[in-house]
Amino acid sequence: MAQFFPREPDEIWPEGATRASNEPELVFRKCLESALAERPSWKVIQNLVVQSPDRVGVREIDFLVIDPERGMIVIEVKGGDYRYAPDHGWHRVVRDEPRPDKPGAPKQALGAMYSLVNMVATHAIHDRNRPPYLHGWLVALVDSEIKQSTLPTDAQGHVLDAKHCRDSARLLADIEDLFAALQSHFPLVICGEDSCVPELVQRILLPSMQARFAVRDEIRNTRVIENELLRPVRMLLDAADGIDRLMVRGHPGTGKTYAALYRASCDLSAGLRTLVLCFNVPLAASLTARLAAKPVRATTTPDEIRERQCVTARVFALAESAARHAEPPVKLPAQDEGQAYYEALLEVLERSARAGVFGKFDSIVIDEGQDFTPAMLRALDALAGDCRRVAFFHDPNQSLYASTPAGELEARFGQPLVLRENLRNSATITEFLRSLAPDRLADLTTPPSVRDGQPVVVWEYPHGDTAGQIAAVERIVRHLVDGEDVRPQDIAIISPFTFHRSAFAGVETVAGMPLLSLESAAKRGPEEAPCIRYETLHRFKGLESPVVILNDVAGSGRNVAYEAILTACSRAQHALFVLRSSDYAGGAPLPVQGELP
Repeated sequence: MAQFFPREPDEIWPEGATRASNEPELVFRKCLESALAERPSWKVIQNLVVQSPDRVGVREIDFLVIDPERGMIVIEVKGGDYRYAPDHGWHRVVRDEPRPDKPGAPKQALGAMYSLVNMVATHAIHDRNRPPYLHGWLVALVDSEIKQSTLPTDAQGHVLDAKHCRDSARLLADIEDLFAALQSHFPLVICGEDSCVPELVQRILLPSMQARFAVRDEIRNTRVIENELLRPVRMLLDAADGIDRLMVRGHPGTGKTYAALYRASCDLSAGLRTLVLCFNVPLAASLTARLAAKPVRATTTPDEIRERQCVTARVFALAESAARHAEPPVKLPAQDEGQAYYEALLEVLERSARAGVFGKFDSIVIDEGQDFTPAMLRALDALAGDCRRVAFFHDPNQSLYASTPAGELEARFGQPLVLRENLRNSATITEFLRSLAPDRLADLTTPPSVRDGQPVVVWEYPHGDTAGQIAAVERIVRHLVDGEDVRPQDIAIISPFTFHRSAFAGVETVAGMPLLSLESAAKRGPEEAPCIRYETLHRFKGLESPVVILNDVAGSGRNVAYEAILTACSRAQHALFVLRSSDYAGGAPLPVQGELP
């Protein structure tokens, strides 16, 4: 069979719909798959978006059928009661009344073909008036029957009705007939093994391919199928429910946080008093909200914590609560002493937990465990007491700080269960993540149900060009919000550096919207104007966003090491933009690719 892009067709389900809004295209795809069953060298790109010739807006190609030895055919698909009549022209019938489609499907197909030819000519640098490949167009009416003689002269031979679309032999014959007619009309075009088509496809069409699904559509569609996507994770956790000491290792996006939440929810439903621990503040806030728990802060007393059935906390917040309310009072090193302060906090937490100040826990769940040091694990043992039901979720590839050796973890929890299917990122982003370290992520896979998604963009700016970075981010945000109707809250700008050390130091707005930290953005009320979120990749760890713009990728320090870049890039669910300096020399290859919108 011909090779189709994307591998699996997208189904678009608007809210409240009883059937996919792109059902005619789904029907025609099956027709094409059957018709081209014996054409393995052919390629079909579905929902290809190309720039209009006037550079204003874009044209959508429903299907682009590519014969590597001859050329390309653009196919415009129409379904339902779309048809042609001499007295009404191209039209639909709505409540028994004709609704004219003034441009008409043939003009749409012709315009899309013209846009494609211009786009390819621009990149391949050949004469757009004499492209070196055959090119034509068809209109497929998957639900209507027509008589060719009733069509306008310029459309005859270009319109396939339902009988031809749904008969694989007829459909293949129609496509072959058009190629033959084009070859007769353009005898100077080189066909066969010396055709330029394969090079154009590999060098121009596939690398720059963007499916019709805009980022907004991807976000909405994923929310519809998310529950089904995560079913394998639930099944694994259900099967492991009887394992008290459980360790789960997973690559980015494989559902570790979801699995941790699922384990905690099941234990809470079973009446077990449950503690959920993590390392960073934003993740703790997210886990707290998703479990409908109360936050643990330094000011929260151990007595308050002891009364709670569900306790979600950052490990150092729990330690600060213990230190602040310890009896007798404890003296800690100054906070600006850094490591000494945090080591002392963990010692206080371990002593307090052994004294039972937080009460007895029946279940403990740790998320992002790769950042837990041996001292944290000793505190964990004290919190567990005689409770053996402990679940530890981690990914060694995303370890940004000191961690516990794998051997010590296995001595505590046994051999890990492994999650390999990336359920967060689009297939395009997953492939990009694998390319950052193929040997370390070789077994990271993409389920067939995950769509290809938007191309990853890596854009290089001259070292030190702060204004260029800001302008690029503004351009991306304006395109997403104004051009694709993406909600501002679905965009996150993240950086290896704190705000005051980043390109955005002193910048208060992006694309006319406030630029706020995660914490500040979360405090805004629904009546307030939308904002864009900014955070360090370290604080964004464990979280995700439909769109991620990673900027300030410069130099070769620890902040741009492989683990940091992987952590940052894997936060993006549907669209990823990386802005890297010309002096970048970090541990992950970030070759320039794609273009800014």
